[in-house]
Amino acid sequence: MLQNYIKTALRNLMRNKLFSVINIAGLAIGLAAFILIVLFVRDEFSWDDHWARADDLYRIENTYVLAGHPDRRTPNAVDPLKDLMLDTYPEVEDITRYISADVTIQYHDDLYAQQVVAADENFLSFFQFRFLEGDVATAFDDPRSIVLSHRTAQKYFGDAPALGKVLPIRLAGQFVDFKVSGVIEDPVVDTTVQSDFIVPFVRDYFLAARWFSEDWRFAYRSTFMRVAPGTDVDLIRNDLPALVERHMHASGDGMETGTRWSVKTNLVPLGKVHLEGANAAGDIDVLYGFLGVALLILIIAVVNFLNLSMARTAHRAREVAMRKVLGAARRQIVQQFLGESILLAFVALTIALALVEVALPHYNAFLSSVVELDLVREPAVLLLLLVLGLGVGISAGSFQAAYFAMLRPHDVLYSSTSADNGTGRLRQLLVVAQFSISAALMIIAFFVNKQTQYMQALDLGFNPDNLIVVAGTNNEQSETLKNRLLASPHIKAVGRSSDVPTEGSEDRLQMRPVTGGDLVTLDGLTIGPDFFKAYEIDLLAGRYLSPAEADVMRARADEATYKQTGNIVINASAAKLLGFTGPDAAIGRQATVHLTSDLLIDATIVGVVDDFHFDSARDVIRPGIYYVDEQRQSDMSVRIDGTNRDAALEAIRDAWRETYPGNILDYRSMAELVELQYQTDNRLGDMLTIFTLLAVTISAMGLYGLASFTAERRTREIGIRKVLGASLMDIVTLFLWQFSKPILIANLIAWPVAFYFLSGWLDGFAYRVALSPLPFVMAALAALLIGWITVAGRAFMVARANPINALRYE
Repeated sequence: MLQNYIKTALRNLMRNKLFSVINIAGLAIGLAAFILIVLFVRDEFSWDDHWARADDLYRIENTYVLAGHPDRRTPNAVDPLKDLMLDTYPEVEDITRYISADVTIQYHDDLYAQQVVAADENFLSFFQFRFLEGDVATAFDDPRSIVLSHRTAQKYFGDAPALGKVLPIRLAGQFVDFKVSGVIEDPVVDTTVQSDFIVPFVRDYFLAARWFSEDWRFAYRSTFMRVAPGTDVDLIRNDLPALVERHMHASGDGMETGTRWSVKTNLVPLGKVHLEGANAAGDIDVLYGFLGVALLILIIAVVNFLNLSMARTAHRAREVAMRKVLGAARRQIVQQFLGESILLAFVALTIALALVEVALPHYNAFLSSVVELDLVREPAVLLLLLVLGLGVGISAGSFQAAYFAMLRPHDVLYSSTSADNGTGRLRQLLVVAQFSISAALMIIAFFVNKQTQYMQALDLGFNPDNLIVVAGTNNEQSETLKNRLLASPHIKAVGRSSDVPTEGSEDRLQMRPVTGGDLVTLDGLTIGPDFFKAYEIDLLAGRYLSPAEADVMRARADEATYKQTGNIVINASAAKLLGFTGPDAAIGRQATVHLTSDLLIDATIVGVVDDFHFDSARDVIRPGIYYVDEQRQSDMSVRIDGTNRDAALEAIRDAWRETYPGNILDYRSMAELVELQYQTDNRLGDMLTIFTLLAVTISAMGLYGLASFTAERRTREIGIRKVLGASLMDIVTLFLWQFSKPILIANLIAWPVAFYFLSGWLDGFAYRVALSPLPFVMAALAALLIGWITVAGRAFMVARANPINALRYE
């Protein structure tokens, strides 16, 4: 019996080649798209799941809270928490910490830039790294020891054993020898824990840093906690506020030591840090959105498969009727058609897996990730794919099987027609469902790409082109470097600041409006006198800041403190927030600036600059205060001559080598930093466009198959119409209108769905495009045009056929 079923299925496939190809190809494309999206989403959700006892690991994060200020969430934790939590909670087995820093390595007279992890002595055992050379028990015995990953060891020593080799690291202006005490396996790609170059944390290395603190002032170390199996972590979470309240000592030094600030402590499961932690690299909402797209594409493919299968029911009705007359039971009919459907589904799944393998290298290059499909190493994935194929086959074949199981042979064998017994209306509904999804995806993809293009074309208020940002200049040689740069004809301006656009500003200052009332919060940015000139930010009133003593709030001298008075510049938003009628009205006005809760400066506003974007277009331009603090100018922004970029970059390198011999130049392009802000949105738009095209392609393939089926069923009708005088265009119009109705209805359904989704998504942007009706109409016309193109070829072929042949049909 099984052999007979297989023969019948193969004969049916060969007899109806067009339907077979469309059926299998459409389903294969849909399955391939579904698998690719799910692989990407699975990869994003699987970060850090490879660690031993990963479910018991958490990252401790702090958020600083001050009334009137936005919360400042950090991925790090303050130092006192480690001992406090270990002493307070017996469920906490261990806590480890590390801080990463960029250093210069000297090896064989060559200099290398290297990111170093300075970790607690229990760091290696906490994460249970596998050692290829050395031993975890002795790796940190010497404070000047190094543990390297295998790839980092190869970078410096090639294939030679690395154990015992020496690498000089530049610390406090001089090179210090460190000895390799271990080599561990390379870290996996999907991890937030850095482990390429690890040294023991030594307090003395950081004492010279102005930000270094071992109290509650700054959270600068990544801190990880391991709890006992079965621990209810929520109990610890709920008790942490009281623990912090008891031990966070207040003093008279304001924000710098924690006074008036409160600290929230959050415990984030390590497996969720990538998507839900502070400074998360992924976006969980985007992933859920793509899962939705994957499901919609799968639905389109299954609906397409079901629709084309139902279209053939009338042609196979006589076959089934004869089987029943000859004694076939309903169970056997169900088995036959479910078996055929499952067979086709697995053929499509096999083709889909081949398409996935071909696409994966390009897919990974596009995503800048390492998405893999290894059915040998992951039998669970193979099992899920088998379940997917079985589920698709059963869902698509169940209707056909049920229809034929209930078929009465008398209704077929004694009828001269092949009526579809009501399946035509269901097929129309399925076409509506397919094109509703396709049209909604088209509209959403259009606006996602339009919003991304809008953000990239947005006037930033400064010119990012030909602007180079040089790091590591917050020192006594900064002025020397600036003068050497300006001596080059290829350098137009040099500005300094504590932060640069796209990389955020942590200062939140307060002032009182001229109209009175409560203090208002503004962004504070410490700058050098030429910052606005380098960024080409327009001056609306007054003047820019200068090197004059009155414009310098704090000098570079080691013992220098903030002066009681000084000059500041504000932006247009700040002028409005402070109650000035215009930029000119703010010039010369005095106001008290609260640099911290206890540090007040009597400031004079000497200039108002135009608003400029410090963050991305997702965030509104905030009111800003700009003042000169020579001790906080870590970035140097260099405006270069764009007509001779290579010569300008070489001038920067030469000036750096003269000023900082033995240090590696670290610079980045502001234009690239701006572009990097929208990399995720660009990728989102491109992926959505690609998968939308696949969804439309599957829908069009199904529509072509239905058009072919309709043409075949209406052959005699068309012949009669032509004999009675119908023209070629009359026949074509008849076909086009038949398939236009469900497409138009589909668009009416797609419009509100797309509008609802886009309204919520665009609410996340401070500067956004408008949801104008024209793109919705254009999407409808595009869907209609796709439908017409798909149907027109088949319609012309039928309309031009000889009516004599049509009347002899059947």
